[in-house]
Amino acid sequence: MGKAEILQQVRDAEAKIRALTKSAEEKRKQLQAEGKRKALEIAEKAEAEVNAKNDARMSAARTDIERRKKAQLEEGAKRASALKSAARSKMASAKNYVVSEFERAVDA
Repeated sequence: MGKAEILQQVRDAEAKIRALTKSAEEKRKQLQAEGKRKALEIAEKAEAEVNAKNDARMSAARTDIERRKKAQLEEGAKRASALKSAARSKMASAKNYVVSEFERAVDA
């Protein structure tokens, strides 16, 4: 084997190494990009799940608040009605008292 043949073999080997290195680098970049894409998909999915859970919790809280509000308004309306009824029942006796006091003051 002559020098030229050995030199050619070395060049061929170097070319193969460069090709393999280039191929490996491209594969690395491809795998890295795929990993980033998958990580982004996982993060987006997790965010969507969290948002869905938060929306459900907010909806449940709003429903609970609305239920409590309605119950308090109904209780307030019942109390107001009871107060009106009590006031009406006392109006006649209050009217009689005022009239009797007025008559007593006039007679005095």
